[in-house]
Amino acid sequence: MRTPVAAVMLALLVASLGVAPRAAAQRSPVVVHAAIGGTVVAQGLVRAGQAVKQGDPLVYVQTATSPTPALAAVAPADGQVARVAVKPGDTVKIGDPVVEIQPP
Repeated sequence: MRTPVAAVMLALLVASLGVAPRAAAQRSPVVVHAAIGGTVVAQGLVRAGQAVKQGDPLVYVQTATSPTPALAAVAPADGQVARVAVKPGDTVKIGDPVVEIQPP
C-alpha cells in the first residue's frame, strides 16, 4: 500500500518545524456562586475530589426565614470538585464563590 505523497510531505514539514501534535487543552475550573445567602451547614456540603453531576447539590445554608437548610448552590455541569471555598458556619451572601468544579 502506497502512502500519498502529500501526507509524507506534511509529515516531513511537521517534523522539520518541531511542531508536536497539540495535547487536549485542559479546561479551567468553573466557579460556582451562592444563589442565596445564609450560614453554611455541614449537611450536604461537598468535599474536594468528589465527583459531581450536573444538578447535584453542592452547598446548603441556614437562612433566617426557613427552619430547614436551603440549597444555595448546584453543580452547573459534570466534573470533580476542585476546591470548596466555604466551611460549615461560614456566612455567605448571594454571589459569593462557594465551590470550584473541574470539568472532565
